[in-house]
Amino acid sequence: MWPLVPPYMGIDLIARQKRQSITGVIESAIEVYATNFYIEAELWDERVEEDVLQEVSLYKLSKELYSTDDSFRLMMLVWSCPRLLSYEEVRLKETIYASELFWDEYPDSNNSRNDIDTDVLREHWVSLLRHVDEHKSSPTIVPYVPI
Repeated sequence: MWPLVPPYMGIDLIARQKRQSITGVIESAIEVYATNFYIEAELWDERVEEDVLQEVSLYKLSKELYSTDDSFRLMMLVWSCPRLLSYEEVRLKETIYASELFWDEYPDSNNSRNDIDTDVLREHWVSLLRHVDEHKSSPTIVPYVPI
């Protein structure tokens, strides 16, 4: 019986054939996969000028959600496709929504992008992360209050 060939061998051969780096081959493969994998997400629709639940490729969704700002990227994921949140991200989201400081019009919410003041969130992001980490074993959400 022949031994199994490790997957990296195939990647290495593709990279050699295409004269690309292994990273480039992996990035190309992910882009192709993401372009052909569809998911429902709430994204801005220019025609109706509001967020609409629509089926989009993961590639399009990733382009819509990406930001170098961690706080804004989290909120974009919360607003667009909350079912993709990890447990830690859900905990962070719940802390944000439980904290009056971050609200534009507390407590009136329709779970829209206008609920949370992203500028205030950005300003308190590092201390908010610390707060959530300090209370991660709490059985309930502990609202964030700046010190």
